[in-house]
Amino acid sequence: MNLRVWMIALVLIVGAALSGNHINSAVAESGGPSAAPPAAQAQGNPQAGQPAATQPPSAAAEKESVPPFRPRLPAYYGRVVDEKQRQKIYDIQRKYHAQIAELQRQLEKLIAQRDAEIEAVLTPEQKAEIQKMREGAAARRSNSAASQGEQSAAPSAQP
Repeated sequence: MNLRVWMIALVLIVGAALSGNHINSAVAESGGPSAAPPAAQAQGNPQAGQPAATQPPSAAAEKESVPPFRPRLPAYYGRVVDEKQRQKIYDIQRKYHAQIAELQRQLEKLIAQRDAEIEAVLTPEQKAEIQKMREGAAARRSNSAASQGEQSAAPSAQP
């Protein structure tokens, strides 16, 4: 029964993401605790009291490499902060967003370099064997996911 609940939740989340609806906006409409600000406020709207985002052409290329800023309150904050505090928290998150994204890119690059150096230690036979094991694991995961999907689609014998 618990697996069904998780599968339904997953389907709802994926469906909402694919349809362009944000889960936070659905929570906001229901009066939930961790609601994100309206899109106009999050993107900078002069009518919403925030300056419009004006970027020079060179910043447009940088913006593509930085993931979009999506404000989100830390766990349980939505239950205790008021709207003014919420906006201050979002401003703080926005201030650090680009720096954190850059550090994450640097970390990913270092991890890739490390993994390449580690792989260089292996013989061609060992590399082939590891590739074969990775492919087998991927096949098992896809088979497992497919069988779980079939189980959740089949009606249960329990009431």
